Formats: sequence, structure tokens, C-alpha cells
Amino acid sequence: MKNHKSRLTVLLLVFCITHAFAEAPPLYETINDAKAFIVRHQNRDGGWPLVPAGESDVEITAFAIRALIDAGWGTGSQVIRRGVAYLRHAQHENGSWNNNTAHTIFAVIALAAAETDADARFKGLRWLRAAQNPVGSWGREARSPSNVLYTAAILAGFKRLDLKFERGFNPNDEDIPWLAKGCHWLSGRINADGGWSLYPSPRSDVFVTAWVLQGLAPIFNIDAQIAWMKQMQNHDGGFGRYKGQPSDAEVTAAAIMALAAGADPLNTRRVAINYLIQARQADGGFVSDTPVELSGPTANLQSTCFALIAIHAKKAAEE
Repeated sequence: MKNHKSRLTVLLLVFCITHAFAEAPPLYETINDAKAFIVRHQNRDGGWPLVPAGESDVEITAFAIRALIDAGWGTGSQVIRRGVAYLRHAQHENGSWNNNTAHTIFAVIALAAAETDADARFKGLRWLRAAQNPVGSWGREARSPSNVLYTAAILAGFKRLDLKFERGFNPNDEDIPWLAKGCHWLSGRINADGGWSLYPSPRSDVFVTAWVLQGLAPIFNIDAQIAWMKQMQNHDGGFGRYKGQPSDAEVTAAAIMALAAGADPLNTRRVAINYLIQARQADGGFVSDTPVELSGPTANLQSTCFALIAIHAKKAAEE
């Protein structure tokens, strides 16, 4: 009887292991192939391009560093160090990257993830604070016209950083009015349907809304907006920019990050992640036409990085 139980235990263990490995490979392969795609397309100068063989770009380099580190790549690796060196040399004297608010916050996030260049990060944050508009918003450049997407990306970046690593940016202050002002400006731009659009329009944009929700959580209760976003999900698990549009890898990745930033159950994200698994190209990259520089759906580094970041996104309770 004892041997019989032992055999049953062994058979059950083998079944569980086999079943686990039968389920794991698609996601495992998606992650590994995406990492390989990113590493393979690093340029000689240490940066990354938007499309393979293109010129290195600050924003894409920042995304690549963050994506690889989020996926477990070592901060001391040559790949990361070369990317960091590219960002270090690209920083302007005023503390910004390209005098662009989005490039600057993404570069600061990448350097923070790589646990390096505290002075460069501080200078970048200081420039961003000075670049804020009096109403609390940000535009593309310092004190430029307010932009919902730029403001959302910057606020989402500050949430990611938590500001704890920078001297002079203490999150335990009585209040951080310049950040709160930005959140209130953004919250005031909500559409009647519960989402946001880049320009005044009654038709909300899933991609823009996803970034806004990342910026507003957890300061605001975004349950209603999360519910709105879930209604935009397609039958294949992905998201298009608008209801009924075909699913897109980068839009889906942004939606997953928004769902993780909110209090949404993991199951919804699993369905969306399964879409990303199916959307992966044979070489590990992801196709999208979301980057504004692209004229049509193209395999690119930006969308691939965001797919990898989204797969590893977690809400606070899961960390």
C-alpha cells in the first residue's frame, strides 16, 4: 500500500510538472524572444532605434533599458551599461533630454532602474519641475501648450519613481503642490464617457486614457475609468485605440499597465497578455502603428519594449 501511494505521488508530481511546462512556454518564449529582439538591435553607440537599423533615439533607449531590467536583465551587464552611457552623454546642460518633457522623464526612469547617475536624475527632475505650466500641466517642451498625453506620461513617471531616491524631492512633505496641481488639471479633462482624448473630442482614446490612469492612480479613485477601459477590450483580448478598432500591440500594452496601476483583477490582464503572446512576431518583435513616426504597422522597438514592460507590470498589492 505504501509503494502504491508513493507511485501515485510520483505520477501526480510528474503530471503537475508536465502540465505546468505545457502552459508556461508561450509566455516564457514571448518574454525571452522580446528580450533577444531588443538586445539584438542595440546600436554600436549603445542606444536603440525606433526601427531596426535606424538611428539611436533617447526615448527608445530609455524604454529598452527599463524593459530589459523589468524582465530581469542585470543592471551591471554590458548591454545596460552601454545604454546608460548613451543616455548620460545625451543629457543637455540644462538637465533635460532634447528639451523634451517625455524624453526627460523616461530617461530619468531608465537611469533609476539601472541604479546609476543620481546627479543626472536630479537635474532631470529639477528641469521637469521648472518646465511645468502654471496651470499644472506639461507640454512637449518647457512651458509649452498643455498636452494631456505628456502630462499623463510625466505624472505616471513620478509615480514609478516614487521620488524617494532623489534628494530635494521628499514624498513625505506635507504636500507636493506642483504634482497635485498636475493631477487635478488632468482629472478635469475627462470626457463624459469616462475616458480621455488627446485633443478636445467626445470620443475617448484607449491609449491616451491608459496613460492618464497610470498618472492618476492611486491619488484618485479610478474604478469607473477602469470599468470603461474593460468595455473597450476586443474579443481577441487586445485593445484598439477606439471601440471596434482592431487590436494593437502597443495600445494593449498601455491598457495592461493601466489595469495594473488600478485595482483590476489579474484575470483581465491575463487575457490581454495572451493577445500579446499571439501577436508576437517570429523574430520576437511587435508590430504597431502607434508611434507617431511610423506611417503604418511596423515591427519596432518602442512597441516591443512596452509589451515586455506590460507583461511584468504589477499593481501595488502584487509587489
